Amino acid sequence: MKNYVSSIAILLCGLLFVQCTQENISPQAEEIGLETENENHFSGKLYTNNSNIDYSVKAVSELQFMVVLAIDKNTIEATVNYENEGIFIDGHNNNFSETQKEALLNTGRVISEYLLDTKKGEISMAEYTLLALIEYWGKSPSDYVYSKREIKSTSNSNALKSRNEGVTCIRKNTYVNAEYDDSRGNHKDRVKVGSKPRTNYGCMGRCGGDCGRWWIPSAWTKDCMDHDQCSNVNNASGGSGDRNCGDEFNEAADDYVFGVIRGCRG
Repeated sequence: MKNYVSSIAILLCGLLFVQCTQENISPQAEEIGLETENENHFSGKLYTNNSNIDYSVKAVSELQFMVVLAIDKNTIEATVNYENEGIFIDGHNNNFSETQKEALLNTGRVISEYLLDTKKGEISMAEYTLLALIEYWGKSPSDYVYSKREIKSTSNSNALKSRNEGVTCIRKNTYVNAEYDDSRGNHKDRVKVGSKPRTNYGCMGRCGGDCGRWWIPSAWTKDCMDHDQCSNVNNASGGSGDRNCGDEFNEAADDYVFGVIRGCRG
């Protein structure tokens, strides 16, 4: 099992093009409100974009991590298990505003810059898990309600056939059928991976919004393409209980977290 963890750590270091080394907390840690930092626990508090953010990730076991985020005292938490590629999320039925989600994404940005610039890219599995979920939650549809749910990923390496498709890699400059449903019914649109149909919708199929810089490796998957196209067509409207893109967002959770590990790097 330790060999598996080491292999993942080496992969992440290689993808970041930096050297993974051990070092003490630097004075710049104050900029991200860092309170605890070791291989198994990374936590802190900061005020950004007019929101108070509390973040914490702990290793429950060698391949299992607990992430807790509080945005203005509204909590969302998740347990991520890399052994069976499962995620349990409890959002306590919170609904974060666009400003709060911007604060969450900015939290990911400053934490990532700390890890990449100040610490020369040292990143643990715990920190990677935190950053992956920050981006996923920060990119949720408008009016999305964070409920309690469990996601179990599957190995679906071949057919791009139906939703939900587990973690299915796609490659830039190829075409796939983006499948989604909305108020008008079910749809299957032929979309070029990596294309930009309009402003703020570049890098179609990447697990994350547009082509802007993000601070950890991003996955390129079929479920993320489904959500991108649904959001593109519907102007990113609709929550998880809505008729538009909430279900596609739900189906992309495992892609955000496990896609890079699976090798879905475009």
